[in-house]
Amino acid sequence: MFWGTHRVRVDEKGRLAIPATFRRQLPEGSFISIGQDGVLTIYPPDQWDRLATRLQDPLLGPSQRALSRALFSNAVACEFDAQGRVSLSAEQRRLAGIEPRSTACVIGNGSRVEIWAEDRWDAYSSDAVARFDQLADSVIQER
Repeated sequence: MFWGTHRVRVDEKGRLAIPATFRRQLPEGSFISIGQDGVLTIYPPDQWDRLATRLQDPLLGPSQRALSRALFSNAVACEFDAQGRVSLSAEQRRLAGIEPRSTACVIGNGSRVEIWAEDRWDAYSSDAVARFDQLADSVIQER
């Protein structure tokens, strides 16, 4: 399980270091692709395989086809270099609003890791924390 927020620098080549606590839980076969809310998501192999299986039905509807194409066309293998960094493609950085020589937020979100542009994370997180009681009550009522 992934939790916590880490602010990391993105170098001029678009690489960023994934915190060691997250790297230890991300086995070979993990993938980085787009996620909801304008972020990049690192999917461990079990999450990726489950998602891929659901999206590989040859008789998908239009929404599922669009989701499948967006997810898989923007995916890259999550491979760590000797310094524990991953390389984000130019397209991934564009989609997530992450610039070279900027700061990104790498957050744990339960079963996966998310990579946010710092300004997007700060705005999103501030709003979610301010509405925490309302969100908690809403989620509890949905059960």
